Parts: sequence; C-alpha cells; structure tokens
Amino acid sequence: MSVETTEQLALEEKIRRKITWWRVPLMTIATVALAACIHDRQWFWYGAPVAIFGELIQMWAGSQLHKDQHFTISGPYSHVRNPMYIGRFFLGLGFFIMTVNPYLIGGYVVLFAAYAHMRVNREESRLKVIFAPDYQHYCSEINRWLPKLKPYSRSESKNASWAQVCVNHENINMLGTLIVLAAMYVRIIKLPWHL
Repeated sequence: MSVETTEQLALEEKIRRKITWWRVPLMTIATVALAACIHDRQWFWYGAPVAIFGELIQMWAGSQLHKDQHFTISGPYSHVRNPMYIGRFFLGLGFFIMTVNPYLIGGYVVLFAAYAHMRVNREESRLKVIFAPDYQHYCSEINRWLPKLKPYSRSESKNASWAQVCVNHENINMLGTLIVLAAMYVRIIKLPWHL
C-alpha cells in the first residue's frame, strides 16, 4: 500500500471516528434546522413518501442482514450490494425535498455521496477479507449502487424476519421516522413559521 493511500485511510478513519462520536448531537441539530426550513404542506406530502420508502428499503435490508456473521445474499442483497445505503439516501432525500430548496437538496446529494463512498469502501474492504472468496464473486455479478433485476446467481431464498429487523434496530428507525414526520406535519400546521 502506498504512503498516499495509507495517509488517506488514516484521514478517513479520523473523520469517521469524529462523525461517529458526534452523530447523535449532529443529527438532532440537523433535524431541528431542517424542520425550520420546511413550511409547505404540499411539499411535505411530496417528501414524506420518499422518506418512508427509504426506511422501508432499510427495513427490508435489515430483515435479511446478519452483520459480520453470515454473508447476506438474500432479499435486496441479491439485487444490489448496498441496499441499506440506498434506503438511507432516500430517507434523507425525502426530508430535503420538503425544504423546496435546490441548494439544500443538491448539498445533501453531494455530502451523502461522499459519506457513502467512504463508508462503503471501508466496509467492502473488510467484507472481502471476512467472506473471501465468496464476496469477490458476488462483487463480480452485483452492482454497488444500481440494482439489477436479475438476482445474484447464488442467492439464498429467505423470508423477511421481523426478529432480524429488531436486531438491526430498523423497527426503532421506522418509529423515529414516523414520529419526526408527524412532529414536522404538526409544526407546519400549528406553527407555520419558517426561515
């Protein structure tokens, strides 16, 4: 590995640790700030289904995922390598659509792309080691971001598992999403202030 690559990985790890430590306070601040930008009831109804769609993708992925214990090649993982991140993208996009601000939407897309690139590169490097050589074969057939209609040739047929959804905390994430959406809607109706 080159010195430049090592330095880049060290910087990415440093940034990741800072973001991980600050993630809850930053998400709270970002949600409150974003809520202040949302004031149009019509655009709320355009963004809310996109956000819920994103969380449903995450729940479906979470119903199959056994982190680092089992190579998951069922459900959405049989069509795309990173369905959790795709779901996360749509979840956030739904909230940003509600702002009706093209600069915020564009900024979100760029920042999410950078975040996902860093996370996925690191995770895929780890998975190649944990699940070699199966993971390499999987990567040769299944795209990182663009889902394929034809499932992976070695896909497993598994039903969605509510227990696994709970293990991966996607039930809490869905509840949180619905609570935030309800609070935003009430705020739009009862307190129509905006920045």
